[in-house]
Amino acid sequence: MKKIYPIMTLSVFSVAVLLVCYLILRLFMYGLSHDRSPGSGHYDPNDAGYEYAPEGDMYHSIPYDAQTEYNDDDHHFNANPFNRYFKNMNMWLPVKGTVARGQADYIDPYPNTNEGYEEAGKNLMNPVPNTPENLAEGKKLFNIYCWHCHGHLGNGDGPVMASGKFPKPSWGAYTSDYIKTLPEGKMYQTVTYGKNLMGSHAPMINPTQRWQIIHYVKYLSAQGPAAGSAPATTAAAGTEAKTPADTTRKVKS
Repeated sequence: MKKIYPIMTLSVFSVAVLLVCYLILRLFMYGLSHDRSPGSGHYDPNDAGYEYAPEGDMYHSIPYDAQTEYNDDDHHFNANPFNRYFKNMNMWLPVKGTVARGQADYIDPYPNTNEGYEEAGKNLMNPVPNTPENLAEGKKLFNIYCWHCHGHLGNGDGPVMASGKFPKPSWGAYTSDYIKTLPEGKMYQTVTYGKNLMGSHAPMINPTQRWQIIHYVKYLSAQGPAAGSAPATTAAAGTEAKTPADTTRKVKS
């Protein structure tokens, strides 16, 4: 009769369970022997924990990670040793003077200085055609980004100014001679870089939108003291453009 040893009676499932239990016990004992609590010799507030995976590309990328500044150390292994110009960063800086596709109009040849402001007033012209469509778009953008200070009609009566916490512009309303004669190049510089209490709007509106707003500001400045009309929001070919109702908001004092 053939003798059967006890170990042979264990099923594959039982062996797997025993192996898992053994691994858990080893991890538990390893954790006890490597105390990372505050006050212990192994404490590191930046330590995110143990890496339970084989070494290789599961945690550390073999290809270079874009837009990183890794130096080879115990935690990072893919610094670019050939990019000696910018802290081992894996993405090289573009060639000086490079312009992203579709963003050529973001280049402003006039610096944010008093001299640049004056030069822009002399030489910078509005490249966006003054069409009903651009005027209507300028009105829409104005009523998003500008009206809260300048008011819907440029009278300086927006809710920010009506609060009394900020002084109104010395030139008053858009119908003043100052705005009527202000060069569009200076207006563009003001929208782009800001001036006095007005901050830069460059992060919010692109160059084309800035010029559209300037068209609408010039439109309001030409309305005279009784500025109240507004350009049509749409104008179909062969049809007469209708003037929308006055959308001026009344602010309670």
